[in-house]
Amino acid sequence: MESFHAVACKRGIKLELEAPAAGQSLPLAIDVEKIERVFFNLLSNALKYTPRNGSITVRCRCDARQLTFEVADTGEGISEHDIGNIFDRFYQADRIHPRGSGIGLSLAKAFVELHGGTISVESQLHKGARFTVTLPVRHVAPATTETGAEDVDSATGQHNVEAELETIDDHTSFDADKPIILVIDDNRDIRLLIKELMSADYNILTASNGREGVRLAARYVPDLVICDVMMPVMDGLECCRRIKNELLTSHIPVLMLTACSMDEQRAQGYDSGADGYLSKPFSSAVLKSRCASLIANRKRIRELWSSSLPAGGRKQERPTPGPNAPAGDPDNEFYNRFLALFQEEMGNANLSIDSIAARMGLERSQFYRKIKSLTNYAPVELIRLLRLQRGRTLLTTTDKSISEIAYETGFSAPSYFTKCYRDVYGETPTDVRNRVAK
Repeated sequence: MESFHAVACKRGIKLELEAPAAGQSLPLAIDVEKIERVFFNLLSNALKYTPRNGSITVRCRCDARQLTFEVADTGEGISEHDIGNIFDRFYQADRIHPRGSGIGLSLAKAFVELHGGTISVESQLHKGARFTVTLPVRHVAPATTETGAEDVDSATGQHNVEAELETIDDHTSFDADKPIILVIDDNRDIRLLIKELMSADYNILTASNGREGVRLAARYVPDLVICDVMMPVMDGLECCRRIKNELLTSHIPVLMLTACSMDEQRAQGYDSGADGYLSKPFSSAVLKSRCASLIANRKRIRELWSSSLPAGGRKQERPTPGPNAPAGDPDNEFYNRFLALFQEEMGNANLSIDSIAARMGLERSQFYRKIKSLTNYAPVELIRLLRLQRGRTLLTTTDKSISEIAYETGFSAPSYFTKCYRDVYGETPTDVRNRVAK
């Protein structure tokens, strides 16, 4: 409260505290920083919207079951239309500061609910508002490493709500069926909100500056990057430029976030390789739609890497990749490097993904995600299709035996070559030879 007295006096606002007598205390297992932020948000909003000669009263009471505090003001109040939406993320009512991002009350609600508490509001337009927060009394649990135990800060003895809000990602437990989105923003609240919005449909990585974002992009090769423009250490424009200029990450679509609507800044972003812009504040529906659209567009581009369907036989669900990709950009350079290396080693039946990745200077996971992003095929599947494509060419243009062709294209046995060939083309190598002979 003392932090706000000077501001209240300057604005001619009466600021009062009604609380238990000094000396009475009750230990609570809470994250002090988060509850401070809730209190600060409610009190700063009250100061913004209470006119000169108005008053703000803070009341606090506690018993064995719960702690309750209220922030009541005689300010503008909230309309009946807006009051039902006031805690929605990015909602901006008349009461909320027009320059804000509309996330303060949404975060306050999230912090309170993570403590098992509630936050509510009563208000009438032009008659002020009263926000009430209740928190259950929970005592500090002993620190333990047993599964299911409370996450308690060993230094302060407080329940670590921070760990629930933004845990260190266990990237080895990614859901393989979900795309990966990397969120790069120095605003922790924005990172948390995007993670909360998108985690049901995507694996989410987060970074607090461009330098860390570039490192994570190279390590995990995400399907999409969401990047703020204004950041410390490395800004979003430089971050985007580096992502687009690296062979490993050049294919990744980048969606820039900005609070600035200037065309000049947007032009700089597009010059850096950005694929789209989203202005702050943004709605959850627009964010989800833009992300889905960029990922879908990238998928369509992947399909252009395939030059033709298998000639004759059964039509494949996906086209077989052509022998060469056009030159001219980092993605094509990467793919052509891979093709050159593979063609050099095609006859080696023991050729492994690990060895190819190592020769290209990548970890296995990086190589896998880059190839999958470019071609829509896993590396093992792509190599098998390239072997079969070469085998089909040899079957129709040479007199080599089926066994010779199988070993030349890297299959460990002619029978396995025949099986794979039939699965892809819907006919056997023998069928091809008989048809060509006629």
